[in-house]
This record gives sequence, C-alpha cells and structure tokens, in this order.
Amino acid sequence: MNLRYQGGKSRIAKELSEFLTPPERGSAFVSLFCGACTVESRITGFETMILNDKHPYLIALLRAVQAGYEPPGVVTEEEYQFIRAHKDLFPALAGFAGFACSFGGKWFGGYARNATGCNYADMGRKSLLKTMANLENARFTNLDYRDVPIPSGSVVYADPPYADTTGYSRETFDSSAFWDYARSLAENGHRVFVSEQKAPEGWVSVWESPLKRQLDRNKQNTFAVTEKLYVYNE
Repeated sequence: MNLRYQGGKSRIAKELSEFLTPPERGSAFVSLFCGACTVESRITGFETMILNDKHPYLIALLRAVQAGYEPPGVVTEEEYQFIRAHKDLFPALAGFAGFACSFGGKWFGGYARNATGCNYADMGRKSLLKTMANLENARFTNLDYRDVPIPSGSVVYADPPYADTTGYSRETFDSSAFWDYARSLAENGHRVFVSEQKAPEGWVSVWESPLKRQLDRNKQNTFAVTEKLYVYNE
C-alpha cells in the first residue's frame, strides 16, 4: 500500500521505472512532478536525483521525512479538520493529512474511511517511510516545472496533470505549454519520458497499460484510462 495520492502510479511504478535508467555513469535524473514518489523511489544508478513538485505542503512533508520526521500512525477526523484549518502550523503534517488521510488521495478531499475501519494514516505512514528510505540523497524542489534546474544530459521524467484537468490551484493545466517545454528539453540533449494518456505529434508510446480509477468512495464513478509512457521521436 502506498501513500494515497490522486493520480498516483503505485500499480505501475515498477514497470515505468524500468525505462528510467542512467545512460552513463554520473548521469542525473530529474522528476518534474514527483507527487508521492512511487516511481522515483524505484529508480537506481543515478549520481544526482532532483525531485520537484509544485505543491508546497507535499514537498514540506517529503523534506521533513527525509530529515527524520515520522508522520503519525493515527489521525482522527477531528484532528484532520483542525489540520486542514491550520495548515501552516506544521506544513509537513498538513501534507501528510491532506493526502494520506483523504479519500482517494485528493488534497483535503474529505476524511478517508471505509466499512472495515481501515487506518489510512498508519498505511500512509508506513508506505511513506519505506519510499523515503530509497530517496535519502534526493534533492527536493518546490518550483514550477519550467524552473527546475536540469543538469546536462539528464533523464527527465514528467507525470503532469492529465490534459483538460485541474491542478492543485484548481486552474486548468496548460498541456500545450507543457508539451512545448518537454520537446525543447528533448531537443537540447535530455532523454525525456512523459506519463500521459495522449501526446502530440512527434511523441512515441514505448509502453501502455489499461487502468481503472474511481471518483467517489461509493465506487459509483469508475472509469477506465490507458496510461502510456512517451518519448520524443527525434
């Protein structure tokens, strides 16, 4: 069980990570939208790892755990609501409760519960500690994806919000601008991989898998998607 995170790649992380290998010794790996790091934690062999996400509370959590912080094993609904209303008292805790203790891993999208009384906080804590054990030397940044420093000849992985969906700020993500930027990286000597359902001309799918996603806790809104991994065809 991985840290609950909307759009997370826990079910396909191993398969995706097999494509993200260093082309030579001393190479750098850069993730532009690292999320809960389920893919990134499986990657090995890179001298440098730069993991970025625009969500400040998520990065606060990852940095804190990297420095030794252990999230709580229990978060009550009352505590969840208090943390939600006072996010800046302890940003790392807000990052944890906002994702691990929310339905479907959606940022403060409602306190997670099910009929069996599952302890989502404890599951999230255990999975996060396991994930971060493999990222002790990673550098976490909290930047717009276009501002992330990228060393020469890097392997770049991007898992952006799906086209025509909203990002953390509830603003529609500009997929067209993203693909232009991704292409510019590829044309400047980086090996660029993108997780998406579709891509513009010039990008080739090197892997794909059907997945099912749910929009509510009653499992009434289930829909199928085909997750693909693209590279730029120079």
